Amino acid sequence: MKFKGVLFDLDGTLIDTSNLIIRSFQHTFNLHYGRPLTPEEVYAFFGKPLKAALEHYGPGKVEELTQTYREFNLAHHDQLTTGFSGVPETIKTLYNAGILMAIVTSKTKSTAIRGLKLFDMDKYFSVVIGHEECQKHKPEPEPVLLALEKLNLAPADCLMLGDSPFDLISAREAGVKTAAVRWTEIAWDSLLAENPDYILHTIEDLLTICELEK
Repeated sequence: MKFKGVLFDLDGTLIDTSNLIIRSFQHTFNLHYGRPLTPEEVYAFFGKPLKAALEHYGPGKVEELTQTYREFNLAHHDQLTTGFSGVPETIKTLYNAGILMAIVTSKTKSTAIRGLKLFDMDKYFSVVIGHEECQKHKPEPEPVLLALEKLNLAPADCLMLGDSPFDLISAREAGVKTAAVRWTEIAWDSLLAENPDYILHTIEDLLTICELEK
């Protein structure tokens, strides 16, 4: 096998929460400011902790905005979260091949696990790194380094998949090979600018990269 471990961003990479995130932001800012954010305004912060976007668009009201956002997000999580074709099957194949896997996300660990359970994928991940476990978040390398530590794997033995530049920067700074997913909602040029080691047009491409049979 080419890699002993694979690290994944969650939202936009393994599960599709774009509609959930946009609707949560729009509800929050419509309620507090009388105007919903545009999808483009929200996409700019995909891959970063929630607080970063709230501080940018609603300075001085972060705690209030966070509460409103989380209430809506959790209430509509299962209804507005959808899957990507082939992801659960590919994850199962990697797991059965003995590849260790981790989630490295900017959302809370409990919400990440909830998303994985929706598609019966939580059993495949021995490590889930949520934003509350790190002092410095993506694009800093800390969450990726923590995942490597918990997997007990060297950076050179691992690959990380992500749908945002922040994922790629974090992995690269930790010494991990990077893969950009083509189904991202974020401007593709911004991912290419980070010179990913691999590009996945479909999730099944990961099996080829890891030198496994499809």
